[in-house]
Amino acid sequence: AGPDYPDPRTFTLGAFFWFTNQGMGANPNVYNGRGSTSEESLPNFGNYHNTPMVEASYPITRTGVLYLQVFEEKGTGNENSPLTTYPLGLATAITKGDYLANQFQIKDAHIYLDDLLFPHKFPVSRLRFKSLWGFEYFSIHATATNPLVGSPVIADDTRNILLPTFGVAAEYAISKHVLLRISGSGFGIYHRADIGHAEGTLSWRRGPIEIVGGERLLHFKSSPNNAAGYIAGTTIGAFAGVRWHF
Repeated sequence: AGPDYPDPRTFTLGAFFWFTNQGMGANPNVYNGRGSTSEESLPNFGNYHNTPMVEASYPITRTGVLYLQVFEEKGTGNENSPLTTYPLGLATAITKGDYLANQFQIKDAHIYLDDLLFPHKFPVSRLRFKSLWGFEYFSIHATATNPLVGSPVIADDTRNILLPTFGVAAEYAISKHVLLRISGSGFGIYHRADIGHAEGTLSWRRGPIEIVGGERLLHFKSSPNNAAGYIAGTTIGAFAGVRWHF
């Protein structure tokens, strides 16, 4: 019998660099919550900084691999407030035209099972489809400061998202050592939070080393039911890195 996969599947560690500052008009934005009684929005909160990511994986069944991906992303921005607003539960208004120095920090941990879906045969087909079943923790901490006044007005708050994720992936083995992969996953609850991913990669593996490059997108929205407003954003960018197969 032939092997299940062209290369043996083992425990892996990966390190990647994500060029998240490409954006796509995708700065995080603060919006009025469903229970807001005053203007609490603040658009164009800042620009994403390039971000390192780490990953670990381990095969837990003949067809399934468990992945853990973690990253911390930061961003900054400077703007004159386009409106008078009370963002992030601020008690004192930021008035229209006020100069603002904004910062945000994103923390994300995503664990998911990547399992063979179709065709379910061995050795695996060069073109195969995978199912993705996961759980994700996402947190964004945002701060808006007016540094030009004697007592700076500071808006400071955190929004958290904790959701399951579901998705599919398609893989095509171009050659013994080259793999093309496209995937998408996410989940959302109507009038609640949502989160989503999309990714396309091309990888080359020789022995224990795998070189990976591609494009990655992340979208997030905290729950609008927060009376102090919610935060939403989308970031997209190329990434590249290496996996080591033990």
